[in-house]
Amino acid sequence: MKAYFLTAFTLIALSSVAQNDSVLNKKPDTIRVGNMVIVNDPSETGKSTRSNKKNGMVVVESFKDTLMTITDDSIKIVNKREGTSSFGQKNWESFLEGDFKNAKISIDKSRKKPKNVTTNWWAFDIGFANLVDKTDPLLHPYASYLPYPGSIMPIPSPSSSNLKLNNVKSSNVNIWIVQQKVNLYKHYFNLKYGLGIEMYNFRFEQPISFSNTAGNYVYFDDVQFSKNKLFVEYATVPVQLNFQSNPDNHKSFFASIGVSAGYLMQSRTKQISDERGKKKVNGNFNLNNYKTAVIGELGIGSVRLYGTYTLTNMFDKNLTHFNMMPIAFGIRFSEL
Repeated sequence: MKAYFLTAFTLIALSSVAQNDSVLNKKPDTIRVGNMVIVNDPSETGKSTRSNKKNGMVVVESFKDTLMTITDDSIKIVNKREGTSSFGQKNWESFLEGDFKNAKISIDKSRKKPKNVTTNWWAFDIGFANLVDKTDPLLHPYASYLPYPGSIMPIPSPSSSNLKLNNVKSSNVNIWIVQQKVNLYKHYFNLKYGLGIEMYNFRFEQPISFSNTAGNYVYFDDVQFSKNKLFVEYATVPVQLNFQSNPDNHKSFFASIGVSAGYLMQSRTKQISDERGKKKVNGNFNLNNYKTAVIGELGIGSVRLYGTYTLTNMFDKNLTHFNMMPIAFGIRFSEL
């Protein structure tokens, strides 16, 4: 009898883990010890609610026969069956007496049903940025001249080729304040949307400057800059169709594709030179106030690759001849 009580105490201790964790789950938790299965059923009927937790019992089964039931205040042996187990015991009693030599112990935890709407706060992107030049060369004749700031002498107007970037130092950083994912089909396909801030740093190779005076034109400068960049910031709303290969495993494969719409929040230039030191200029610089883009991401778990291809001109086509499309790609850190 000592073996029975020792075994029962062990089963109660093991089953307490399942009892405390399965009340809100649809399916009962199970613990397998060799050919014996411990099933924690919080409601005795398979329905899990807080109100009937006190009626829950742990059922010990071998093959298809119930051997023992355990509740908060009782242990009941229901059935004995002679037979040979899968690891050589003559009957189940010898197994309860402590012969665990060949028994394999595993704990299967019932999965929690994924939520239909999932919200995540604060995701982060870091990557490289560039500009795709789609400017029509016929719209920029080489004879075009602009007045130099503070001088009556005209200077040639830069062409789009003069806006070439230092690729290594041109960056894209995004902060996604909030994102939500809505189940569309069995949590494999979802609608994903959110709100965030997109920030681009365009580092120019040539000494061009952006004016915030009347006309907001771009001109060649007469100094050499150790740093010469244009910073633009957008408030952006992305909408994507999301696929997850295994909804029960956050470390499974993710893929999303969609579009985004952005509004220009601020823009400024930053220049550093020996002649002028550090200089910052805020202005619109004839930039387009709106931006639309095709976006996508893929990866495993919380780390993904992302890409953005802008469909609209970064500059206002009514105020400048430039037609430049920002692109970006990099690494995304997101839990959604």
